[in-house]
Amino acid sequence: MLNILKKILKLCVRLLLGLILLLLGIVLFCFGKQKIEEVQAHREIPELRAEMQSLSADHIPANVSVLAIGEAVHGSREFQELKLSVLREMVEKQGYTAFALEADYSECADINRYLQSGEGKPEELVQKFSFPIYHTKEMAELLGWIQDWNRTALEEKKVRFYGFDMQNPETGYAFLKQYSLAHGLATEAEFDAVLENILTPPYSLSPESAGQAVAFLNRLKEKAGTADMRDADARDFQMELTTVRQAMESRTSTEESNTLRDRDMAENVEAIRKIEAEIGSGKLVISAHDGHIERENPIYTSMGVLLSQDIGNNYYAIGTDVWKVRDNMKCMGEAKRSTQTFVSCDPLAAQARFAAGQQYVLYFSALSDEESRIAALVRTPMRMMQLGEGYTFLMRLLPDRSYRLQGAPATYYDAMLFLYEAHPIEILNGSGS
Repeated sequence: MLNILKKILKLCVRLLLGLILLLLGIVLFCFGKQKIEEVQAHREIPELRAEMQSLSADHIPANVSVLAIGEAVHGSREFQELKLSVLREMVEKQGYTAFALEADYSECADINRYLQSGEGKPEELVQKFSFPIYHTKEMAELLGWIQDWNRTALEEKKVRFYGFDMQNPETGYAFLKQYSLAHGLATEAEFDAVLENILTPPYSLSPESAGQAVAFLNRLKEKAGTADMRDADARDFQMELTTVRQAMESRTSTEESNTLRDRDMAENVEAIRKIEAEIGSGKLVISAHDGHIERENPIYTSMGVLLSQDIGNNYYAIGTDVWKVRDNMKCMGEAKRSTQTFVSCDPLAAQARFAAGQQYVLYFSALSDEESRIAALVRTPMRMMQLGEGYTFLMRLLPDRSYRLQGAPATYYDAMLFLYEAHPIEILNGSGS
């Protein structure tokens, strides 16, 4: 009996060792394959240098009314700096009058009031964002530039700051309540009976309460009537009713969440574009993750796909990529952030090491020869980086399914900006330091 147990034990040990060796082999194979792909993608493409351009408004068609600048990753300071670079270029050279961010409309409307009045410190204003990735020096510089521009700009040339997301409806509670009471649209008791529990902590949001909120918000919208878009509070009230309603509808809908969110974001960008057509130049820069701004998306119908369908060539998408990034990311399932390093395996991003400042732009319609190797290359599927706001170690084992997504650059975007390296954002504390 003892001999039998010993044999079983030996067999179990062998099986365990075999399993460990198998797993180790798989891991080594995965990482080895990644390194081989990186070496191949890093090869020099000499003829590409003649096509490298700088970021310039001169390359953006005059008919464009929505210029989208993407970001391959959220937690990199270089991609945040690009927001200001693009906005400054388009405001100064083409008279753009708005910037819209992948953030909740309500919180951006609050920030915009300070940017129009000239009050408030940018380092403190960034703390109003719900997403900590925007609590940075780079975002403070963006807000500070808008604030400074507006201090001396003519009224018709002032720049407004918008958000087109709807994931943080609680940021609209105070303004919606104040406006509703001031204009006799609801009593305090009526307002709080429906919205207080779902828009102020501790949140109590069931499908039933969300449905009640949608009905109440629709009644407020009907009572308020058509807003004068030149009345900032009136237009903010209408837009915040819409974005809070969208957030509530997401709790009652059975539709896939990414599809629903992107459709709502496209609707909000369209609404902002119409506002700007009435009160400004009708031209705006929008900023979001690359996955949201793509003209074509093989996974779901994204915001960029819808904007392309709705406004055609009046929409212009600039995607971005980087060869190597150190990204400040939220750790999935944990209340902390970490800095993680990734390589995209994008052969076009690898060429940025030869460009001035290690960054360049390809404007696909401006390539010198449509029959050239470069023209064929940008129409060919390749690995491109798309990192979201969340990290897990499994991403290391499955890069092709997590952050090295495949696509043809010229199919997804009108142009792409490439960086060789990017570095992590530093999140400011509440004191702005």
